[in-house]
Amino acid sequence: MKRTIILLIALLFFPAMIVQAQTTVTLQSLDVELWPDYDREAVLVLLTGTLPANQPLPVTLTVPLPAGADFNVVARITDNNVMSDQGLSPVVENDSITFTLEESRFRVEYYQPYSASNTQRSFTFFWQSDIAVEQMNVTLQQPFTATEVNTVPPATNVAEGQDGLTYHVLPSQTVAAGDSYSVEVGYTMSVPTLTVDFLADAAPAEEELPFLDAEPVQDEGATFDWPLLLVGLGAVILVATAVYFFINNRQSSSRRPAKPKPQRTQQKPAARKMTGSAKYCHQCGQSLTSGDKFCRNCGTAVKAK
Repeated sequence: MKRTIILLIALLFFPAMIVQAQTTVTLQSLDVELWPDYDREAVLVLLTGTLPANQPLPVTLTVPLPAGADFNVVARITDNNVMSDQGLSPVVENDSITFTLEESRFRVEYYQPYSASNTQRSFTFFWQSDIAVEQMNVTLQQPFTATEVNTVPPATNVAEGQDGLTYHVLPSQTVAAGDSYSVEVGYTMSVPTLTVDFLADAAPAEEELPFLDAEPVQDEGATFDWPLLLVGLGAVILVATAVYFFINNRQSSSRRPAKPKPQRTQQKPAARKMTGSAKYCHQCGQSLTSGDKFCRNCGTAVKAK
């Protein structure tokens, strides 16, 4: 009997335990970007969620979708801030999308229809999920030709972005699991122009400006390009050095060896002329004595005087 009672109690509380386990997922933040009349006559909704650092992975999330939503994509965001839909197999239903995430960040994009009456446009962003959100951040991108924009709750900051568009930042709010959160938006569109057309027309004019992450462009006449000058001087020195060694080696190889100086051979002493009473050999100049008929040195016959 006791076992039967315990079993019945377990069966009663087991579904509640499963529901409680499914609602334990909490988002550290959920950034909601609302872009009405961006690239079609609808509202492009961008949801960027971040899980707490202590959230075990992988985790399965179910994100609500509004009625009539046109789902676009779900992607995971890596630590390098790169979005990819590889490895995700989302299950899309009429009012939700379910996917398993192995990273701590994700992106969900879909189009939501709005109501149009003459020049008036209005829509409501609605969120209700078993996922708790510690910080819900909502930003509205004002259409390029829109005027008289109103939001409920009112925006805490309205400013022009770097792309030339106006952005309405709503107050951040905590949304508990199961609670609902909504933002009502209304505006006037006197000229039905999509924002993407404005960005395409403005692109050529913006090409003259530096990119957001680039260094500011300086006036060429204001500063002198010293690094370029140093590089040029270095190149000239290298070329001059190479030419010098080339010419020097060429001249050294073309030089002929110097001719040896001719050596003087010892000449025989010139024959001395006999002067006075002294007699000398007319051939070798050797002195002669009286009575010599032949030279004692060379054997030449002495000429008679």
